[in-house]
Amino acid sequence: MSIHRSVASAPVRPYCFVHPEKMAKAMGEFGLRRCELSQVKPALELGELLLGSSLARETVILTLDAITQMTVWITGEDIEGLYLIIPLTEEGREAVETGTYTPGDPALRHVAPANTPIFGLYIGVYAGATKEARRAMMAASASVRVSLYAPVPCYARGATEAGARSMLQLGFRRLEGGLPDLFVFDPID
Repeated sequence: MSIHRSVASAPVRPYCFVHPEKMAKAMGEFGLRRCELSQVKPALELGELLLGSSLARETVILTLDAITQMTVWITGEDIEGLYLIIPLTEEGREAVETGTYTPGDPALRHVAPANTPIFGLYIGVYAGATKEARRAMMAASASVRVSLYAPVPCYARGATEAGARSMLQLGFRRLEGGLPDLFVFDPID
């Protein structure tokens, strides 16, 4: 039993449970699938190419996906889009809001393991190489945000100008005081 499981039984803040199988079904409705181990490196390379900056190391992403069972998603016959998410513990949510969260290598205490309470969601990347992939990413992001993660805040950073615009279109707002260029989609009652 992890520390997270033992201390999350009486949460102060709202939380949700999103089981990996339910997430896979919701993402599949938009053509996204969990990234296989052999596809992580090329998926990250695509993300870096599209963003024009480096992402987390492959070993970090593999570790996070093993813990959450829902961190790395791709779309397309070949890899045409990448979606990285990190379910957050209560401490992880606070770290994002105070600017102490490290997106490229988060502390494990900030990451909610599969089948445990989720207090927030951090979107590391959603990017597509084609118009179809970008539409799938945005549609999937909007859908799971409302259908699965409504009780908790969802965070993302504006890595590109187009990314910031798309977050605003999805209902995110800028959040001051946390990580640089941080946006939040507030909980839905």
